[in-house]
Amino acid sequence: MYRHEVLGRRQGQRRGTVAAVVALLTPVVVGVTALTLDGGLMYLQSRKAQSIADAAALAGAYAYYNTSNVTAAENAAMAMLKRDGSAIISSQVTSPQAGYIAVTVTMAQSRTFSALWGAGSLSTTSSATARGITLTEPYSNCSVICLDPTSLGSLTIDGGADLTTPTSLSAQAPVQVNSSSPDALILMNGAQVNASIDVVGGDSVANGSHVTGTITIGSASVADPLASLPTPPIPAATTTPISSYSGSGDFTLQPGLYAGDVTLGSGASITMQPGLYYFQGGSLNVENGTSLSGSGVTIYVDNGGGTLNLNSGTSTTLTPPSSGVYSGLVYFQDRASSVTPLLSDGATINMKGTFYAAGAPMSFSSGSKTNSCGSQMIVKSMNLSNGADIEVTYSTASVASKSQISVSLVK
Repeated sequence: MYRHEVLGRRQGQRRGTVAAVVALLTPVVVGVTALTLDGGLMYLQSRKAQSIADAAALAGAYAYYNTSNVTAAENAAMAMLKRDGSAIISSQVTSPQAGYIAVTVTMAQSRTFSALWGAGSLSTTSSATARGITLTEPYSNCSVICLDPTSLGSLTIDGGADLTTPTSLSAQAPVQVNSSSPDALILMNGAQVNASIDVVGGDSVANGSHVTGTITIGSASVADPLASLPTPPIPAATTTPISSYSGSGDFTLQPGLYAGDVTLGSGASITMQPGLYYFQGGSLNVENGTSLSGSGVTIYVDNGGGTLNLNSGTSTTLTPPSSGVYSGLVYFQDRASSVTPLLSDGATINMKGTFYAAGAPMSFSSGSKTNSCGSQMIVKSMNLSNGADIEVTYSTASVASKSQISVSLVK
C-alpha cells in the first residue's frame, strides 16, 4: 500500500515538471517556427524583387541604347516596375555611367507568426544594372565568292596573274567557286595563287601555275550571303549633289542621288563624305590621274547600265561604314546588273570592306596593281590575266556584317 502511494506521488510530480517545461519552451518553438516561415517568405520576396529589378534594368538599358536618352530609359524601367505592381519612385532608376541603367527595388513583406516578436512589416531590397551593346557578325567568312553555278572558268587566273588572300592559308577565309563545271577553276600559264580555294566542280591547273594553299574540289556550294540585303531607297531629289568635276584641285562629294554618268576629271583630288552614294542610270567614272578617297562610304549603282570605272593612273582609297544596314559594304551593284566594273590597267586600289556585284563578272588585266581590292569580293565570276596582281585581305572587322542589339545584366 505504501509503495503504490509513493509511486503515485512521483508520477504526479513528473507530469507537473513536463507541463512546466512545455510551458517554458512553447514560446521558443513558436518563435523559431515564425522566424522560419517568415524567413522563407522573405527569401521568396527577395527573389521576386530581384526578378523585377532585372527586368526593369534590361528595359531601361534597351531604351537607353536606342535613344541615348536617360529620361527615356528611366521611363521604360519605371513602366516595367509599374507593370509588375511595384510602388516606385524615380530615384529607384539611375544611370551610374554612360550606357548603363541601374534599378533598385524594395519590397515589403507582412509579418505572420513573427508578429509575436515585433510590429510592422519586413522589407527586402534588390538591385540590378544592365547595358546594351551592338554585336556584329559577318555575313560570310569567305574572302572571295564566285557565285555563278555552272560556268566554265568561273575563276580563271592566267598569264602570270597573282591572287593573294593572306588569311586564306589558315582556311578561315577561303576563296569559294560555286560552279559545278569540271573546269570551274582554271589556273594556267604561270598563275600564282596564295589562297585556299573551295570548288564545287573541278579544277584545271597547268603550265607552271603555282598554288600556296589548298584546293578542295567537290565542296559544298555557298549561297549568296547578301541576297537578303535590301537595295537602298532612292534619295530625295533635293539631296542631289553636283555631278561632275573637271580639272585639278581639291573637291568634296556629298552623299545622295547622282543621276546619269558622273565623271571625276583628270588631276582632281576628290574626298567623299561619309554616307550612301546612289548612282541612278549611270556610272561613276574616275579619270586618269585622279585621287579618290573617303571613309564611311557605300557606293550603290542601280540596274541602269552603269558601274564603277577606275581608269588607268587613278588612286582610290575607300573604307565602308562601321554601322548601319550597309555596315562593311563599300560597293553594291544591283544584283540584276551584269555590267562589268572596270578596274583598269595601272589603277591603284586600296579599299576595305565588301565589294558586291552578284550579277557581274570581274576582270583584272595587265598592270592592275592593288594594295587591297577590298576585304571581301562577292561577284558572279572573276578573271585575272596578264600580270594582274590582286590582293583581297579578309577581316571580320571590315566586311559586310549584320548587327544586333544585345542587352545584358552586368555585375
